[in-house]
Amino acid sequence: MLTLAFDTATLRGRFALAEDGGLLASRPVNVGGSYADALLPVIQEMLADAGRSRTDLAAVGVTTGPGSFTGVRIGVATAKGLAWALGCELAGVSSLSAMAAALLQEHPDAGHAIPVLDARRGEVYAGLYRRAGRWVEALLPDAAATPDDWWSRLTAHGPDALAAACGGDGSTLLLGQGADLRPELRETGDPALRPWTSGHPDTAAALAVAVSAEDGLVPRTHPFALVPTYLRVSDAEVKRRVDLTPREPDDDIEHHHSERGDS
Repeated sequence: MLTLAFDTATLRGRFALAEDGGLLASRPVNVGGSYADALLPVIQEMLADAGRSRTDLAAVGVTTGPGSFTGVRIGVATAKGLAWALGCELAGVSSLSAMAAALLQEHPDAGHAIPVLDARRGEVYAGLYRRAGRWVEALLPDAAATPDDWWSRLTAHGPDALAAACGGDGSTLLLGQGADLRPELRETGDPALRPWTSGHPDTAAALAVAVSAEDGLVPRTHPFALVPTYLRVSDAEVKRRVDLTPREPDDDIEHHHSERGDS
């Protein structure tokens, strides 16, 4: 199954192609502005370099947030459009689950992962995951909270947090560094090399491989049913005192309407 996957939830874009559980191509694209102009050309170039076209795609995978509100909207809308137009499968996963899967691929000895994104406003987006075959299982649900609140949740869950692979641009906020390192981490003995990084892992590669394997671990969804996962309202909504969080779509896809005529 030829699968295209992309993650536009942060400025550190990730794009990948995989087939039958094997990675064909992976490309990082850091954007300084909007993905609106960059996303489709990158997809087209990657397919062309692999000697494939959009019509060869059997599945599209995308991260649905949390992250940049604009980046998430563009990514989700593009994935929905491609899947609907091409008639292929669609898999939408949280940005943090894709980060966790990629972190656990990078650190095969780790059994747990803590993906962390800087959510601004003194908060981080984070979650706690464990390995589940080619994909991951959530032990603590994704949420936006202060680093201290999140650390309390993690330590209350057990010792997994001290040994988990941790990554993302919010890692330093959560764990601290130098003299500000969390006391529980300072007290673990002599300095040791730990699987922590502030870099953004290869989320798209992990997602593309997992979806293309067709083992059922990454659920599929109908394009009409996929919505972004923001976890909280945007700054603009706070200022205007409105909540534009997408409503959950009707589970009965037949209630959605399209002018497209299926042959």
